Amino acid sequence: MRSICKPLLIVAFLGTVVAVPALAQTSSYPPACDASKVSKSDVDRAHAVYLSGKQFLDESNYDKAISYFNDAYSIDCSVHAILPIIATAYERKGDKTEAVRALEEYLRRVPNAADREHVERRIKNLNDQLAHEAPPASAASSATAVVPAPASTPPDASAAPAASLAAGSPGAPPEEQPRRGSAGPWIVGGLGAAAVIGGVVLYVVGSGDISTAVSACPSRSDCAPSVASQGNDGRTLKTVGVVVGSVGIGAVAAGLVWLLVEKPASSPAGSGRFVSPVLAPGYAGVVVGSSL
Repeated sequence: MRSICKPLLIVAFLGTVVAVPALAQTSSYPPACDASKVSKSDVDRAHAVYLSGKQFLDESNYDKAISYFNDAYSIDCSVHAILPIIATAYERKGDKTEAVRALEEYLRRVPNAADREHVERRIKNLNDQLAHEAPPASAASSATAVVPAPASTPPDASAAPAASLAAGSPGAPPEEQPRRGSAGPWIVGGLGAAAVIGGVVLYVVGSGDISTAVSACPSRSDCAPSVASQGNDGRTLKTVGVVVGSVGIGAVAAGLVWLLVEKPASSPAGSGRFVSPVLAPGYAGVVVGSSL
């Protein structure tokens, strides 16, 4: 009995030794996929979640930002260009090790990325900082913990689509995306509102003059020249007030339409407004924005 159990224990031990390093190397990011397998609704939903993460990043809430970026990547697993943005969030948080890991994962998934040299420089700089920060006793282990991705890594099947996404094609979220629109619609709307107020004032003054003239000369014949002039001036003011007010109302409407249809200055061609539900771990809501 002992002769049978001993070989079995040895085999189980060896299997554990082999399996543990393999599990340690498994990426925590979702498996890479081709952009053609991601639906348009998932692209829009992923971008909406990304924008929420970007807002948290701007507010220095790095844990929330990283969580939303990871959720966006899980929804649209073809947008590998989000990995350097995740690395930026980790770097600002002060977790340089995770920042390096995200950048290395990006190079593994997009070996032919147009920004490869820039990413490699970021990895080198972060590794240098880690080497200086590490205690002398653990310097060797820290150096082996963050090693740049080897250049000979086999290309991923989605390398070509991912490279084009990293270069700025539809579906890849930009690292910086200003949200402010132009002041044009506000100027047009403001001028229109002023015109409406001016038209109302002219109409009221003109009506008052007509009423006064009618009271002074009810028969409207053989009236005093001053009374007739007051009545005529009143009718002119009413007409001008109607015209000015109408133009003002048109300007206010034009400003509102302009404000609703205007795209953000940095939106790519073909983008549009959308209202999308956002569902993510610990979050549910609606996001209004521009689709990629």
